[in-house]
Amino acid sequence: MNYALERFTTEVREAIAATGQAEVGQIELTTPRPNIPADLAFPTFRLAKERGLVAPQLAADLAAAIRVGDNSLIGKVEAVGPFLNFSMHPERLAVAVVSEILATGTCYGTHRDGHAQRVVVDYSAPNIAKRMHVGHIRSTIIGQAIVNLYRALGYEVIGDNHLGDWGKQFGVVLASVEHEGKPEGVGEAALEALEAQYARFAAAAKDDLTLDELARQWSLRLEQGDPQARELWQWSVDLTMEAAQRNYDRLGVKIDHAYGESFYEPMLAGVIQEALACGVAYRDAGGAVVIENLQNLPTFLLQRSDSGTLYMTRDVATIVFRMREFSPQKIVYVVGEPQALHLRQLFALIRAMGYAAGVELTHIAFGTVFDAQGQPLSTRRGNMVYLEALLDDAVRRARAVVEHKSPDLPEAEKDAVAEAVGVGAVVYNDLYQDPKRNITLDWERMLATEGNSATYLQYSYARCRSLLRRAREDGGEGPSGELALLVHPSEVRLIKHLARLPEAVREAGARYAPFVVADWCYTTAREFGVFFEQCPVLKAETPLLRGARLSLVAATAQALHNGLSLLGIQAPERM
Repeated sequence: MNYALERFTTEVREAIAATGQAEVGQIELTTPRPNIPADLAFPTFRLAKERGLVAPQLAADLAAAIRVGDNSLIGKVEAVGPFLNFSMHPERLAVAVVSEILATGTCYGTHRDGHAQRVVVDYSAPNIAKRMHVGHIRSTIIGQAIVNLYRALGYEVIGDNHLGDWGKQFGVVLASVEHEGKPEGVGEAALEALEAQYARFAAAAKDDLTLDELARQWSLRLEQGDPQARELWQWSVDLTMEAAQRNYDRLGVKIDHAYGESFYEPMLAGVIQEALACGVAYRDAGGAVVIENLQNLPTFLLQRSDSGTLYMTRDVATIVFRMREFSPQKIVYVVGEPQALHLRQLFALIRAMGYAAGVELTHIAFGTVFDAQGQPLSTRRGNMVYLEALLDDAVRRARAVVEHKSPDLPEAEKDAVAEAVGVGAVVYNDLYQDPKRNITLDWERMLATEGNSATYLQYSYARCRSLLRRAREDGGEGPSGELALLVHPSEVRLIKHLARLPEAVREAGARYAPFVVADWCYTTAREFGVFFEQCPVLKAETPLLRGARLSLVAATAQALHNGLSLLGIQAPERM
């Protein structure tokens, strides 16, 4: 779709080119500084130098020569020193932006940039036989937002949940079950007990080489298809994924595939032989398959000396499979920063083996989660936070906020709003800043009804919906098409910001940065708050102005809903 801001930019270029004093390729537009009362600027320095002219005079000549049509979104053209500044026509902009939002609805902000292109996003990736913890929370939330953004950009997106269900660490799981038996219970309680068994066995194995060897043997039995090992493995997978699915449902996460590392086991021998055959790897005297001198990266293994495989083996097989099965143009890994070296080695190796030519391989790294006291969350510290417990705690806290703010809501609706607000607070706390940054679990800030929080954004949406309900209930002029009346400065600022959602989506996708959309949502809520304070809606001066402002409220609600949806955050109708 050709959105209003895109049309405005096109009109500016065409207006400058129509003067005959500049070729289209010479027209580089910029966004003026915030203190400049304009929407686009053409710095004339370069053109003036090429033509042997003085830049301020050239800007003045261009301003005098430009002609604007009656229906143009260009409202004002002004030369300010060497800059040629363009401002949007407020009445025409209001009509264009509000109309296109209301007409396109949930599609507003989407594009067709990625038509006929495919992206694989590798995210979430919980470890089988363990509860999902804060590391998986970040991968899951950021990954789903990336999936949403790329679908909004028109790409075919394949979400792939790469499950950690193989290797020596899983041999420890199986050995611990043999040692102590299957834990009682279901869901996260059973996983917690299984984790405790694992920890006890791993600790004992440090001092008992017999136990360490037992775990290694279980790992090999699993890889070799031993029926007992496979039966215990499948039980662990089912137990883990049932618990994970409850968390995914609450987060609104829908992943297309969940291939465990075990899925790639039949490919591993071929991957190893291929790496040896093409000369990328060699087998050392002890039998290990080694990769060294690859793009100045540290030496690493593709196979252990005891013939066991590694994360790297399975990750290479994963990319080979994805290339053959999906033929993607991009593969995106949403994985913590500590895995950066591993992924650089993986990408270098896969390209050295001749795969993924022309395919963009991207690692979206994320930082650490800290508690409110500034301590990193870890099992060793004893302050680890697990996803189900985190969501339950968030919803419990949100329920108290809802009870305080909206005591008259029915109890069932309070519960539903608390779920949306609590889960939204967790999601937004992760997405409103650069993924590379560390994040802190600070409930007071996360659930604040003012400031940069999901609760504030949800409250702004609910306020819009409340205004529209009240308008229907008290009669009078409803949303109307007299949009050219929206010329108050706070109305114009809000409309201009609503017009920026499509470019925010495009920028967020290009940078793999959901925080760009989060920032757009926050600014929308702030601009709406100013508009709400300065421009009476239900008690507007005239019925026609009331109708126009209600249309702006409806457009704001729709655009804010779309932005929150991209982040995976629900927008309650009432709060």
